[in-house]
Amino acid sequence: TKSSFIADCGSPSVFDIPLDCPSCTMCCNSKQECDAKESKSNYGMWAAVYVGSLVFALLLASTRYIKKSFKCICNFGQNVASSANQYHTIGKDSAYCFFLSNRFTAWFLGIGVLATQALCFGFFIDEASLNFESDRIWSYTYICSRNNLICRNNSDVTAFGWIVFTLFALVYLVCDMLNGLKIVWGVSEHGLSRKGFQTFIGGCSLFVITALALYATVVYNVSASRSNLEMIF
Repeated sequence: TKSSFIADCGSPSVFDIPLDCPSCTMCCNSKQECDAKESKSNYGMWAAVYVGSLVFALLLASTRYIKKSFKCICNFGQNVASSANQYHTIGKDSAYCFFLSNRFTAWFLGIGVLATQALCFGFFIDEASLNFESDRIWSYTYICSRNNLICRNNSDVTAFGWIVFTLFALVYLVCDMLNGLKIVWGVSEHGLSRKGFQTFIGGCSLFVITALALYATVVYNVSASRSNLEMIF
């Protein structure tokens, strides 16, 4: 028989010092909101793994060997962005086109924008992680009244909410990801040169920061949305 051990180890706590209960199966806060201990997450760590994996994959995609292998299988890569339209592919209004410049000031601005966006997304990712010892934006999944033995599920999110959210996210983000991938795919045309390095950094930055935005949006909705309306808007 499976049993549960529920304790007041959530945040905000009913005690001055939050209760530490490693063996509890569910933690509740002073609002009688509860969640399973197994739901405790560290999205920040997984974000680092996610970004590292993307950068490694993009490095592979920029090599001549991988490009030749794909050309043998399909026609992918025939429409690679040339030097003439790389600015247009990244976006002339995008700060990441600064990485295609030879000027130090442009690179300084590009790195500044990249770091600022990464820090902003990192803040949302960190806040989305469930930590019972501190207040976060995480919305507890269950309501467990003290005078009731049955906990009520507080989430009304359905498959419809996830489908609409996914469509919105793809519409707004997938174009930048594809453009970044297109730029990286053409890096091998420049070989091991300064132009090739600039092209890789520009395309990689555009792709990775957009992918990180998608990741932050997903984990934020997982942690904070408990209805289809919250999920979509």
